[in-house]
Amino acid sequence: DLFIKEVAREITTKAGQKCTAVRRIIVPEDRVEDVQIALGKRLAAAIIGDPAVEGVRMGSLAGMSQKAEVLEKIAELSRFQQIVIGDPGHFEVKGADKDKGAFLPPVVFYNDDPFHKTGVHDIEAFGPVSTIMPYKNLSEAIELAQMGKGSLVSSLVTADNAIAREYTLEAATQHGRILILHSDCA
Repeated sequence: DLFIKEVAREITTKAGQKCTAVRRIIVPEDRVEDVQIALGKRLAAAIIGDPAVEGVRMGSLAGMSQKAEVLEKIAELSRFQQIVIGDPGHFEVKGADKDKGAFLPPVVFYNDDPFHKTGVHDIEAFGPVSTIMPYKNLSEAIELAQMGKGSLVSSLVTADNAIAREYTLEAATQHGRILILHSDCA
């Protein structure tokens, strides 16, 4: 629950337009389907539109040129992975005109082979766009984190101090900050 809450918040806050927003969601392969379902439900509940309107939790992108750039990146990412949550062509907006504003819904991809379909590690859509990637063990998770070639933040959700320590020691060279979350943080 904590993981889903944090990922959804990172995707929707500032419409994903912040340097620390989640772009790659690294998930144990046996939990991918559960994460996809839970994240899909949570993101579907995010109301997009004019932030001054009651209930709206996600506003527009910075402008129409930013929207065009994010749509281009979505098209690039779509060449080697599939959208599993969201549809940039079909979504509702509350209190604003979807066509006149720079609105986009959260879009989540699934990359079934992030070790070989590596564009996900190079292409960044500076908006509400992320990719779920599976891993088999902690070594693979660390390798995937490092394949991003550096980021400002990496977050890890675990209650296991040994996992947190190993991940931090191995992944720290590629991240400005590593945030460890566990159930006590909830």
